[in-house]
Amino acid sequence: MRAPSRFMPPFQPRVPGVFGWIFAIALVVGALLLIYSFASTAPLATGLGLGALALYVWHTARSRQRKLRAVAQSRIGQGICEFARDFDSRAVDTWVIRAVFEQLQSYLSDVQPAFPVRAEDRLPKHLIADPDDLDMDLVHEIAQRTGRSLEKTDLNPYYGKVLTVRDLVLFFDAQPKRAA
Repeated sequence: MRAPSRFMPPFQPRVPGVFGWIFAIALVVGALLLIYSFASTAPLATGLGLGALALYVWHTARSRQRKLRAVAQSRIGQGICEFARDFDSRAVDTWVIRAVFEQLQSYLSDVQPAFPVRAEDRLPKHLIADPDDLDMDLVHEIAQRTGRSLEKTDLNPYYGKVLTVRDLVLFFDAQPKRAA
């Protein structure tokens, strides 16, 4: 058995397997066939619809980045030390605190490389634009880095109640560790 490392492991993204690539290619081909079938009868409507959607996505992303940059500017000089002070390190696993902080910083790196996250920051609508990013990406990354299991999350007292960064830390702290 390997001795546990003193250092938290970085997140290791999974490479999609053969079935993952086949599924992705099938989705792309299906989308292209769907666009082709509609575009042959209504090319102007399809183009306008896609253009309007692209403009809306661009405007929403730009607006979100502007707001988050203003928040980051108001917190210059703050880092993990200020974030960790918001938790009782005797009651909450410091690896969970660190992993949540670092993965949120990684997620927000398009706004600012070292975004100063606070425990009271609200996740949906403020820090995280798409709730699926929290469910699909961040949760798995944090679980991998902390060695926490994602099984039986419905038994966790914070299940369905994660609204702030503090709630996310406490959710993972309440999750059992994976079996080695």
